[in-house]
Amino acid sequence: MNMKKLVVALCVLAIVGGTLFAAGAKEVAGPKKYDVALSVVWEGNTYAVQSREEFHAEVERQKAAGTVGNVYYLNADYNAEKQVSDLEDLYTRNVDILIIQPVNPPAVSDIIKKFHDNGTIVIACVSPLATDAYTLSMISDDRSFGRTGAEFLVDKLGGKGNIIALDGMDGITVAIERWAGAMEVFSKYPDIKVVSKVFADWDYAKGKAATENLLAAFPQIDGVWSSGGDMTRGAIEAFVEAGRQLVPMMGEDANGFLKAWKEVAGRGKFDAVGCSMPTYFFADALAQGIQILEGEATVGDDIPRDTIMEVYTITSDNIDEYVRHDLNDSFWANTRMDEATLQRVYGL
Repeated sequence: MNMKKLVVALCVLAIVGGTLFAAGAKEVAGPKKYDVALSVVWEGNTYAVQSREEFHAEVERQKAAGTVGNVYYLNADYNAEKQVSDLEDLYTRNVDILIIQPVNPPAVSDIIKKFHDNGTIVIACVSPLATDAYTLSMISDDRSFGRTGAEFLVDKLGGKGNIIALDGMDGITVAIERWAGAMEVFSKYPDIKVVSKVFADWDYAKGKAATENLLAAFPQIDGVWSSGGDMTRGAIEAFVEAGRQLVPMMGEDANGFLKAWKEVAGRGKFDAVGCSMPTYFFADALAQGIQILEGEATVGDDIPRDTIMEVYTITSDNIDEYVRHDLNDSFWANTRMDEATLQRVYGL
């Protein structure tokens, strides 16, 4: 072979080898990794903390599958202006999925539309957005939550009595909707008197302090409506410590409340009902967002664009299915975390 032919042959081999190397490098790179962001209202109670834990557990599952790259976690600290500012800073990062729990839905509409128009998968969680510029919406049926507790109290009191209400956070959509659901019921019964409604931020300590003040102010309290969280555990303790007869109460599925319920069951006129909002909203949102980007699911066909999470009800008949005496008070019953994770995070 003369020199000219040898040079040509070597060039051909170099081109073919380079092509094969590039193909091999592409194969080694694996699937595309998507950048993900979660913007939450706050982390002020154990529900929010468990929701974060569930989200990060799903992040780890997705990272193990090679589908998630950068993850941005934004806590608005119950401040709509901060949430907008956080999202504006995030916008420059071109994330593939944005999961948003809005503090004030109208406040984030403009920046959410920018994400959506830029091709980001936008998923509203817990509370609805005030814009149509989103991919999915996964929200709780908060009116049903509020109605369930109100109907329980009306039934237990025979449509007559004085009720105190422990509300969540002022101005938050979840609290607004739960109370609206309660009033749909209470307004039908003129002999049901809501003697006071106070905001206690879904917090155990604040719920207890608020109940202590209300017990001092009202000699006759026949029932306690609660917007959930861990406030009802505090209410039970306040009644017991004040030496007041226990009354029917509404709560959520916080393990501390469920344990307290079991402890005082049968005392006085006590009975209870517990409603639930799942702590896996954000985890489900991430999983579905990845499915959409991977072409494994289509919105409207495989995944509904708008999903309302069903409220389930805990009663004296089924409480033993939900209370966990082997886990601490911060655990929430409506979870999808595996047992090993539950024991690591909440085990006694």
